Amino acid sequence: MQDTQPKPAYFAFRGQELLCRPDGRAEPLDSHPFPDRKPGKDPWLLDVFPLRIPGPADPAKEGPVPTVLSLAPEAEAPEGLSWVPFRSVLGSLAWDGVLPACRALALANWRAGSRFCGRCGSAQGDKPDETARLCPSCGSVTYPRLSPAVLARVHRDGRILLARNAAFKTGIFSVLAGFVEPGESFEDCVVREVAEEVGIRVRNVRYLGSQPWPFPDSLMVGFEAEWESGELAPDGIEIAEAGWYGPDDHPPLPLPGSLSRRIIDAELFKK
Repeated sequence: MQDTQPKPAYFAFRGQELLCRPDGRAEPLDSHPFPDRKPGKDPWLLDVFPLRIPGPADPAKEGPVPTVLSLAPEAEAPEGLSWVPFRSVLGSLAWDGVLPACRALALANWRAGSRFCGRCGSAQGDKPDETARLCPSCGSVTYPRLSPAVLARVHRDGRILLARNAAFKTGIFSVLAGFVEPGESFEDCVVREVAEEVGIRVRNVRYLGSQPWPFPDSLMVGFEAEWESGELAPDGIEIAEAGWYGPDDHPPLPLPGSLSRRIIDAELFKK
């Protein structure tokens, strides 16, 4: 008789590193990588939780519910596996293939920062019917945090605006980006961030797409806009350099796997 039981699946993280097979893929492991480690009793194993997938279940795609493990910085990789920076994994695979791992890392980050109630300070437990923390003392419910940020691909005379963030020591240029302020729309954020960072005004802001970005809890939302007025004047604080570029004269670009690279490629190389 054929075994119809779904195979187990595990994601293991050490900070921002994912435990991977030699091929470096972000697929879940099919066996527990630390079978002798017990949650609550082993300082290496910081957290263990099931990875709930949002939305209605699709019977055609049903599979095992992955278990997510959070390991301490000193945790060593078992034989045959290795810790790989998750950012490098993003650049090596189609985006759909890493969405479960992105969700797993984002939730691991959130759980690490929500162990205690922000209202009364008590240790929190898991809410059994949804992805949330429930405080047993005051009843406060804490949901995973999302920090939305805009990406702005700005056009002028057939070229796009690329800038080097002062924190980028490798010389990489990308589109402008910034976090949305309370009471601000995405479109207003695009106009404000571009003006603050490089001193120009833009118009005709249009949505391009979005992408979860679990470093630690961002939701990247991409837009394009047209130059309206002004000359580039990088603020010198966040933006070190900025310029207008085309397909034949662009500076080094972000690694594949990010929404910023995707919207750059879509314009520069018409991909």
